[in-house]
Amino acid sequence: MADPLSIIAFVVQAIDVATEVYRYGKEVKDAHNEIRELFGELFALKAILEQIEKNQQGALGYDPHAPQSMSSKPFQDAMREASTVLKEILDDLESRQAKGTSVWRHLGWPERKAQLKENIARLERLKTYFILVMMNDKSLVDRKITSSIDLLTDMGKEIKLNNQRELQQKVNDWICPVDVESTHRRALSLHQSGTGLWFINGPFRQWFSGEDGSRLLYLQGRSGSGKTVLCATAIEEAQMVAKNMQQPGAHVVYFYCSFQHSASQSLANLLGAMLAQLSHSFPEISGELNTYFQRKSPPTPDNLIQLLLKYGSRVLKLYIFVDAINETDETDNILKSLMAIMERAHNVYVMATSTSPPSTPGKIQLVKETMKPSSNRDDIRAFVNLQLELQPALRRLPSQTKAHISELLTSKSDGMFRYVRCQIDLLGAQKTGRGVLRALVVMPEDLNGTYEVILGRISSHDRDLAREALTWLTYSRQALTLPALNEALVLEKGDKYLDDDCRLINPDVILEICQGLVVFDDANSIVTLAHSSVKAFLTSDAIQHGPAAFFALKEIEATRHIFHKCLTYLMFDAFQVPCGSQRQLEERIDQFPLYASAAEAWGLLCGTEAPTGFKLSSSELDEIIVFMSGSNFRSWIQILLREATGKPTGLSKLGPAWTLPADEMALQPLQSQPIEGNSQS
Repeated sequence: MADPLSIIAFVVQAIDVATEVYRYGKEVKDAHNEIRELFGELFALKAILEQIEKNQQGALGYDPHAPQSMSSKPFQDAMREASTVLKEILDDLESRQAKGTSVWRHLGWPERKAQLKENIARLERLKTYFILVMMNDKSLVDRKITSSIDLLTDMGKEIKLNNQRELQQKVNDWICPVDVESTHRRALSLHQSGTGLWFINGPFRQWFSGEDGSRLLYLQGRSGSGKTVLCATAIEEAQMVAKNMQQPGAHVVYFYCSFQHSASQSLANLLGAMLAQLSHSFPEISGELNTYFQRKSPPTPDNLIQLLLKYGSRVLKLYIFVDAINETDETDNILKSLMAIMERAHNVYVMATSTSPPSTPGKIQLVKETMKPSSNRDDIRAFVNLQLELQPALRRLPSQTKAHISELLTSKSDGMFRYVRCQIDLLGAQKTGRGVLRALVVMPEDLNGTYEVILGRISSHDRDLAREALTWLTYSRQALTLPALNEALVLEKGDKYLDDDCRLINPDVILEICQGLVVFDDANSIVTLAHSSVKAFLTSDAIQHGPAAFFALKEIEATRHIFHKCLTYLMFDAFQVPCGSQRQLEERIDQFPLYASAAEAWGLLCGTEAPTGFKLSSSELDEIIVFMSGSNFRSWIQILLREATGKPTGLSKLGPAWTLPADEMALQPLQSQPIEGNSQS
């Protein structure tokens, strides 16, 4: 602050003048009124300027960059004038006293009394100015404080809103550990514009309008006929209608069951997914679910149905889509629950797809559509024609060859999109037009034959790696990212770590080796089998006696193999010490891609989701006891709970079994598993 005339110096000057005025007033006759007036102005001015400085210092403490009124030119000019007035008064008084007080005591105020009154008036005007400055400063500070309070209030609201959103997301992820949107996006990406109109403009419109009273649409078709893509198309159509307000108050929720992910086969997760989607319109759903979340006690399907009915009743119409209910062991329970919801809520409409007819009779009027080869023949032809123009190796073929391919694939497809997709891939892999023609001659008659051809093309030095990948993707029960799958492929029993020498040189190599059998989702890096028919073939009796017998998979053998690999991974040296913070836990998960999947898969495979007939040997049980006796076990608990407390007390959240001694802990969670050599087997 520029300080040619500081307030402190002025205050000292004012006190000096006041002292002289007081002394002079005592000696001068009839001067009491003027002295009191001058005293009042001096001390009022002193108090005002001290308050200005105090306010200014407070503003600087609040905001170091705040504008300072004391540095302004008008303020400094006023200070100079005030100082001049005080100096004139002091000089006048000192000159009078120098002439002797006895004279002035008897004479009273001299003729210069008018000059003194003028100086008093000037001080009064300056006082008024400084009062305005003080009020302006206070107003400025008040405005800044008010603005800051508003800002803090807004920030508080934003933080609270973000916390609510974060909590809502946590609750949603907990109540539905399935990425439904990614599955929908992947299915929708396979839809070709202009296809599926036979279904959308026919059975779907009839059901969606509700004009004939039918509220259950059941689409039945063989595996590979395109039901999932039709379901995704129907979901988009329903969402578009709801968004365009053609049906105000209509809400759409959906779920995709999948043979590849155990979480997607659960009735509770299906209902949870619907509530999670509804919570975007009714945030209070998350509040009700949060009660269960805080207790870490999942709600029962009945609890979830009650919530679904409660909030579903608040919308005009609720459209529920469930794809591939045949790919779950809870098919009957799912259908019964959906029927029960429709019977109790007349604004609920359900569409389901399956390879088999509905096994649960209900009171709800049903629209059943069975896909026949003729149903989607035009769609298949349109798909083939488009692919012939998109595939680099095929679009240069002569037009007559393209026409032949289109006709041949359409006629041989038997309504199976999956079959056609595989043939296009096989034809597109040819290097010459002659190779394409030869491939047409030996084209497989069905999907099983197609998969035999694809597996037969895998080179001998890649067969072990391919079989390992197919084993994990078929039986892991968890969604695997490509980095996680790559770690699983190279992991060997006894490994304590994986370094660069162990890892695949080309991280995308398995996608190349298993082309046509697996698919990769760029959005989330997840690798899955290309279709449920791939698993059906790999686990069928037919493959065991054909040219692809090397790739035949047996569930118990595969389960034991994955079980051992997961336990090996969980026993890594890096996991001997549990994480001390949530951040460290997240960093560990990022650093070790297979960690979370191995932790969850191992718990499922050695627990209630082990396949029928799976038996733990005595040596395997010993390995489990060793694992549960060490600190790696606590790290495993952390990854299951997603909590990094660094305290063993967190184990109690998994239930009583985890608070027992190590040997009992190993037995209680696995009590449903027989042991080889035990009489129970």
